[in-house]
Amino acid sequence: MEPHKVIKVKNVLSEKVERANRLYSFYVGIDIGYKFHVAACISHEELHDSKGLWKKKKTRKINADSDGIAGFLNFLREVGECNQISPKNFFILLEPTGGNYGYIIMKALIDIGYTLYQVKNKAVKDFRECSLGIKEKSDEIDARVMAYMGYYKSLNPALQSVSIITPYTPTQILFRALTKDRWLLSQQLTRRKNQIHQLFAVTNPELKSLFAKPTVPSVLRFALKYPTMIEIKEATEEELRRSLVASGARANAIKNAKKLVDAAQKSVVIQAPHLANRQKWLIDEVFRLHEAINQIDEHISDLLFGNKEKNLPSHPYADILFSLPVMGNIWASTLIGVIGDVHRFNNFRQFKKYLGVSAENAKSGISIHKTRMTNEGVRDARRVLFQMSLVHISSRSAPNVFGIQYRRLLEGERGLSTNDKNDSYWTYIRKNCSNHIRMSEIWKIILCSPSCECFKCNTR
Repeated sequence: MEPHKVIKVKNVLSEKVERANRLYSFYVGIDIGYKFHVAACISHEELHDSKGLWKKKKTRKINADSDGIAGFLNFLREVGECNQISPKNFFILLEPTGGNYGYIIMKALIDIGYTLYQVKNKAVKDFRECSLGIKEKSDEIDARVMAYMGYYKSLNPALQSVSIITPYTPTQILFRALTKDRWLLSQQLTRRKNQIHQLFAVTNPELKSLFAKPTVPSVLRFALKYPTMIEIKEATEEELRRSLVASGARANAIKNAKKLVDAAQKSVVIQAPHLANRQKWLIDEVFRLHEAINQIDEHISDLLFGNKEKNLPSHPYADILFSLPVMGNIWASTLIGVIGDVHRFNNFRQFKKYLGVSAENAKSGISIHKTRMTNEGVRDARRVLFQMSLVHISSRSAPNVFGIQYRRLLEGERGLSTNDKNDSYWTYIRKNCSNHIRMSEIWKIILCSPSCECFKCNTR
């Protein structure tokens, strides 16, 4: 790492520590909702009062529209002017939401200069019930509890359930939305193809025997013209061949056309117009889903690599992600949507913990000491990293450090000799990957920067 980068990282960390250790004049808790938000603005003196005045503090209802958010911003400005304090003296705490309900108010507060913090999921409930002993639940109570959690965070900076928030950028939100939409469309596409498989068993069973994958676009286009064996029986061999070629099934078109003619002569014709109509609708739906997925893929590609015609710059993380041994557009967009701004992590360990690839100690009493993979982490990131690992350890992949280490561990578990100098895996390690023997280095290869020594070996 270059010297100026080290200084920059240290400045960022010291700034975060300084903000966490200071006491603020006002603590604001915001409970995010779909139609409206609930906010509680409580002073430092009220939170410090031994009688618990903060529990009876009046809250403010904020409509989730421009007028409501503008009114809340004016309220905070008036509070600051009356007490002669700047936005830096407000500690604002809120919960993350599954959607984008709180993005507008978060963005507006950040632009003005307010300091935003965020609590982890279920942290408010655990703090309210376990620490404060409050079993009652309402939006007003949660807003007050979050304000008190902010005050408690100032007194106890090591509280991990409250962390500094970096709001989602519009690009990150777009990546998350695109990857989620593509995943949902892929699920629908698989479901429609399975339904077509079931219909072919009745309307066109010969297609299942002629084609290994009867739901590919070329076969589906052919099925649109010849939905059942009735239409195939009425067509000639030359017409079937031309239709197969026009549909895209050019390979073995002559042979398949002849087989279809022979099968039609022996086939039992069943009149099922309702099934044929449903089959046509399902095939049209498959093509519509294919088109929608292709459009999303093009949009993802433009966001990753840029598009001069649309004035879209390339994403700064694209080059880093594609410097990994294996990477695809969907994997890269998923990771960018998950990570967001990488500078919000203080160190590499926090980054691994967030992605869910860190190890944990498992020991209780006199039980055997062991480590395990953490159950925490973002699910999408864990899925992508798992798929990348499967590609590396696959027998079809070229020799790489991941597959070599995986086979080495298997050999150790089976009691095989790993000291054989003629072993091809160990020979490859000694020649190209002598720095990657330890298992802990595997994830570092995936997650470290391209300037690391990991990317100078010939494992890609």
